[in-house]
Amino acid sequence: MDFKSTCILISFLALGAGIVKGWSDAEKNKRQPGPAVTIDTSPGPGEITEPVPPEELPDVTEPVEREEPGGAPRQPPAITLKPIDLGISASAEARLEEISVSIEKHKLPDAARAAREMVQNSDGMEREKARQLEARIMLLQKMEPRDPGKAPALKEVVQSNKSVLVCTSVEKRVDGYKLRLISGGVTTVAEDRVKEVRNIAPKEGRRILLSRISKRVANLKDPLDFYLRGVRKYYRLGLADEGYVLLTQLLDRKDADLALSVLGEEEAESLLPYWNLANGSGIAALERKAETRAKEIAATPPAHLVASGESPSRPGGSSAAPNRTPTRKPPTRRPPERPAAQLDPADNSAMAEVRQLISKANAYYTNARRDEKKRGDFKKAYETLRSAQDKLSGLPSTDEVRKTRARVATSMLDVSKSLGFFDF
Repeated sequence: MDFKSTCILISFLALGAGIVKGWSDAEKNKRQPGPAVTIDTSPGPGEITEPVPPEELPDVTEPVEREEPGGAPRQPPAITLKPIDLGISASAEARLEEISVSIEKHKLPDAARAAREMVQNSDGMEREKARQLEARIMLLQKMEPRDPGKAPALKEVVQSNKSVLVCTSVEKRVDGYKLRLISGGVTTVAEDRVKEVRNIAPKEGRRILLSRISKRVANLKDPLDFYLRGVRKYYRLGLADEGYVLLTQLLDRKDADLALSVLGEEEAESLLPYWNLANGSGIAALERKAETRAKEIAATPPAHLVASGESPSRPGGSSAAPNRTPTRKPPTRRPPERPAAQLDPADNSAMAEVRQLISKANAYYTNARRDEKKRGDFKKAYETLRSAQDKLSGLPSTDEVRKTRARVATSMLDVSKSLGFFDF
């Protein structure tokens, strides 16, 4: 190869090496970008700048406000919690008092309408008070007996020995007079021993009935007995107003919810929410919530003082005392609700004993209905059912126990209807 050909070959090799080196440098620049180059586009003196089209405007962020030295710090909006108003206006107090008076005067329909209207048009504590009265009215309407009777026409039987017997009925027979005594017993007196039979005035008879029954009702402790032997007896004797007073007294007792079982299992369960409301459960919850909210408000300092670190007693950044950010107390929180405790099943032997008592009471009740001479078995049936209820009250409140209590209560209601006015 001559010298000319050698120079041409070397030139081509150098050109190829330059191309490869340039391509390699370009790849390195892609992976490692160099420093950004800024171009000064600000206009010089005397030059006019053209407006930048909207699509070419750069993204603008909000400017950060800088506090000037010696100036007042920026105050963020204060965060306040609205307290719960537990107050009641004078007009609302008057309306609530009118509803309460209507309840006492046995005007339940009027009281129910007024309470419903106040619940719909009020809020806060006024609404809770109206709901409490509305629940009480519902309980009274459900618990009030629907079969009021008529007071018997009392009579006095004057005997030859000048003793006087007060009777609910006097029947003349061949062997003498059959007397149903106001005490509940039945006796027969020979005709020659009866000197006079005279009627008692209705007003005087009413007074005698009330004096005798009130003494017995005063000794009743169990809510079921109080309802069956007190409230219902008054209604059966035509003393509805006096029986209604007893019913209102029953609802004021803490254990009166046991008497709801007389109405049956389903009815009693549906009335339990009204029972809780009538006893102020909603009001108590509202007061607890208001107390917690008041503590949170008291523990929350104004936001602008927290941001500036100033003390409320020294505004303006005074340097007399070191500024300390007031510590915020954590809000009071309710403890977590625990799951309902699992009730142990009722003792089989105790339930078997209860079933035996119910069977025994049914036998007494059947015998009394078949034979008038065994009318005293009605009272035995009632007392036997009463014993069954006492045993059930000591057992855990499971579904089986509650259903049995409701069945026993309705049986006691049936027996009490078969009993005479003064048989028990």
